[in-house]
Amino acid sequence: MKRKHIFILVAVIVVNVIVFIGLANWRAQKQEQSRIMLRDATRYAAATGPTITAFDERTKRWIAELKDEPIEEILQKLTDAAEFTHGVILASDGLRSFSNEEWRERSYYRIDREAVLSNRRFRAAYECLKNINRRQAAELLSTNIRENLAVLRTMLQEDLDMVARDEHSGFISVTTSISADDTYRPMSHPDYPPTRTGRRFAVFSYIWLASILELREVRPAIEEVIEFAKEEYKLFNTVEREARNFKSALLSQSLYNPSLLLTATLCDPNWNADKHKLLETKLVTREVVDYQARALEHDRYARQGLVPVVPHDGMIVIRYYTEITDEELNDFFGK
Repeated sequence: MKRKHIFILVAVIVVNVIVFIGLANWRAQKQEQSRIMLRDATRYAAATGPTITAFDERTKRWIAELKDEPIEEILQKLTDAAEFTHGVILASDGLRSFSNEEWRERSYYRIDREAVLSNRRFRAAYECLKNINRRQAAELLSTNIRENLAVLRTMLQEDLDMVARDEHSGFISVTTSISADDTYRPMSHPDYPPTRTGRRFAVFSYIWLASILELREVRPAIEEVIEFAKEEYKLFNTVEREARNFKSALLSQSLYNPSLLLTATLCDPNWNADKHKLLETKLVTREVVDYQARALEHDRYARQGLVPVVPHDGMIVIRYYTEITDEELNDFFGK
């Protein structure tokens, strides 16, 4: 019995030591995090003046608006193309080509990803969705995906009809939005319906949010997106290279983005899990600040080093695939 008591006593001591060490490490990490944040705040304290003040005021107004919006409104307004376009400028290097997969990744697919991440509303949607019932969150995303797909299908049919009439060789513009009020955030004109660009970025946002939150119930809607994107890409490949402007417009307004489409399948960990393992080297894990941060990583003054990129509450862990090829995407779905 004595030996048993000694064993229990030793076990209790070991557990207490482990807990103590764990707490000590946790406190140390928190202290280091606080020290870094304080250092950054001190470092940028000198960044003052009317320009920075105006930036801060715009940010506060944007955050306050998002706080007041119900999740339904936040998701619906993800169709506003103006909220994404400033990120495109950051992501683009000015050279755009669709000649091969490597160039499409560089000129189109990568830009789509950064444009979504540059939108403060996208991060606000994540914060709201993670705090509500998972089934409700899945239903909201599925509904929004399908509503926008319905409109995009009509637009795709117009493209098909144009090609059938051989009227696609002229210059085709890519409509984004008309800024109605840029005093605190990019904003499309309220009297006009969402543009094609806005709807595609909204769908990208919805499927990405489903993957981050692993909402399995959204999978059927995501499968519809993937099939539709393949239809768009099929049209892109049938258009002759001579109709370059039309071909470029098709790709820039298409939902076909192999990396984001494969990222969407992370909504269900069991979705071809064995094939996910084969692509682990192309899966990126990235941390970004929450939507209430003073500045996002994509904001102009943050990139210039004038405003600190420090989370308000915590970091958001984002996972996505990069440089997924057509062959890898088709192989994943067994076609």
